[in-house]
Amino acid sequence: MDRPLLIYLSLAFGITWGVGGLALLAGEIRPGVTSPLHPLHYVAAFGPSIAGVIMAASAHGWAGIRCLLGRLVPSRSALPWYVAVLIGFPALNLVAARLLAPHFLARLPPWHRLLYLLPLTLLTDTGPLGEEFGWRGFALPRLLQRWRPLAAALILGVIWWAWHLPTFFIPALSQHQLSIPIFLVNSLALSVIMTWLYERTRGDLLLMILVHVAANYCGGIGVPFNAEVGAEVACAALIVACGGLR
Repeated sequence: MDRPLLIYLSLAFGITWGVGGLALLAGEIRPGVTSPLHPLHYVAAFGPSIAGVIMAASAHGWAGIRCLLGRLVPSRSALPWYVAVLIGFPALNLVAARLLAPHFLARLPPWHRLLYLLPLTLLTDTGPLGEEFGWRGFALPRLLQRWRPLAAALILGVIWWAWHLPTFFIPALSQHQLSIPIFLVNSLALSVIMTWLYERTRGDLLLMILVHVAANYCGGIGVPFNAEVGAEVACAALIVACGGLR
């Protein structure tokens, strides 16, 4: 890893773990509060994106920030991938949930709620906007300069998983109820899928954000985590088997 990437990772982990630790000490993130609203929580959650913007500015000044934000504008050739992510990804998760948890569909929210919960996830979930300007905005391009796509995807997947580790021990956060090893598999599979899409769309950052939104949306509507991971692993395995990340 090059020096800017190591500095970026130090910033991303330092901001999140440092500020998150302050929030815990201050008692602002505690059991029984399903969505912490304290500013420290948001600073911690946005650590990767804050670090990504800082490093883009440090490396290239305002031009770096404009380039980063410019990747939010989708190209016409990327539009089919938007359809695949926003419709195909949740559909694949629903199929996996139906196979692994036959009674799951009875617990689904009404269809009209399913439609507006997707954009609502983007506004209420800190993950997509709080992380992707860093992980796929700054870190992935630099990893791809030194590693083959599959290796870069797996390295970033492990880093992404490690960044989440403290959240498994905080009862107020959603990861507290998840399995750490299974979450690692989830992070690796999703990182492979996102890297593949990144390569196909020349670094479309908005699409990366929407993949993250779609994944969190599936969990938000009640798709069992093992079904979501199963769908992502199957998709990632197909990509690798077909040589999509050579």
